[in-house]
Amino acid sequence: MLRVVVGAVLLGLGATVVLAQNVGVIKERQDLMKANAEATKGPVAMMKGEAPFDLPKVQASLKTFQDNSAKLKTLWPEDSKTGEKTRALPAIWNNMKDYLAWFDGFGKDAKAAAAAIKDEASFKTEWPKVIGYCGGCHKDFRAPAK
Repeated sequence: MLRVVVGAVLLGLGATVVLAQNVGVIKERQDLMKANAEATKGPVAMMKGEAPFDLPKVQASLKTFQDNSAKLKTLWPEDSKTGEKTRALPAIWNNMKDYLAWFDGFGKDAKAAAAAIKDEASFKTEWPKVIGYCGGCHKDFRAPAK
């Protein structure tokens, strides 16, 4: 009987640890995605003509994308498919290779844009190439908000 009780307690503790890791990973990737969304605000306003072109702000956004795309690649373990109000679709885990390659492309294009953008004209050419990644990912790998 004691073995059963001890086993149940250990199993419960193990499930709690796994759940804690799951929630932590989901929260971390959500925070990074929110940081990416925040980093788009200034440049999107510039693209719409609602704010003046600001090269340092654009460069900071692109740096955020580069840094976060590398970090995000590591935050998709099997035990993070559900929980913490994640909107991640099963397509991520069904096609992990392509999904992780998306982050490589996003980071690479953000780095290339950072090197290419020198003025407003080059910004208007390069920014859409980078930001296009967001919509594609949201369409294929993120459930709509409820």
